[in-house]
Amino acid sequence: MTSILQLPAWLGAILAMLAAVAASALPLAIVRRRLRDEMSPSAREVAETVAVRIGTIHALILALVFADAQSTYTNLQRDVSQEIATIEHLAMQIDQWNGPEANLLRSDLALYVGAVMQHEWHAGARPHGSKEAAQAFHELDMSILDLTADTPRQQSLRTRMITNADDLQDHRKARLSLLHRGLSSLFWWMALTGFGIIAGFFLVFPATPVHIAILSVYGAYTGLALYFILALSHPYAGPAAIDTTPYQVLLDEEIKAPRVTSTP
Repeated sequence: MTSILQLPAWLGAILAMLAAVAASALPLAIVRRRLRDEMSPSAREVAETVAVRIGTIHALILALVFADAQSTYTNLQRDVSQEIATIEHLAMQIDQWNGPEANLLRSDLALYVGAVMQHEWHAGARPHGSKEAAQAFHELDMSILDLTADTPRQQSLRTRMITNADDLQDHRKARLSLLHRGLSSLFWWMALTGFGIIAGFFLVFPATPVHIAILSVYGAYTGLALYFILALSHPYAGPAAIDTTPYQVLLDEEIKAPRVTSTP
């Protein structure tokens, strides 16, 4: 299902809408034209009543899941921004450290950022994080704790770096918990089943061009909504992929480390 996210956003959205239109309108056009008998008014009335009630529940489910996916995505953007800001603070404090330990600290910080880009920003990454990033953070944390402050200024910098290192670990954990949160397969079964049931109720109506057009609009909009929900629940790929460029900018401009290419 996630293969569609590898396509350009406009193409993926169009394909999702076309698939939903085909799944909803084609059965009406094919099945009803083979059924010559018209449905009784009472059957149509019952079908309309049930379809409206199921459609209301289906729309509510989609709205709630979309809102939750959007909220999770926004929170993830916030956590990524906070992680980047913390890395920037550490880089600035390392530059202010007048001592031979600065080069080691800078190298450890660069290794952490590189490990995050290479091992924690792709679909196959483990939800609890990569061993490489965890090891890089451990080395950075140990290097900060091993600092010997010879002046009040260095003592203040060391205290700030320890605090920022703790914050960095918290932001990483928050990012990982949201990055691979995804959606349960139960939701997709519920969404697709509800869509199929509602489309099935249209079979009580004749396959006129107007009815087919109305059902096609419903299918297209539902397909687009499901595509957006899928995209928001996979922020490491597709149209909703969160930009990792700020990590590389930190390596290039703040930490001044060799360029790292993130794993797709």
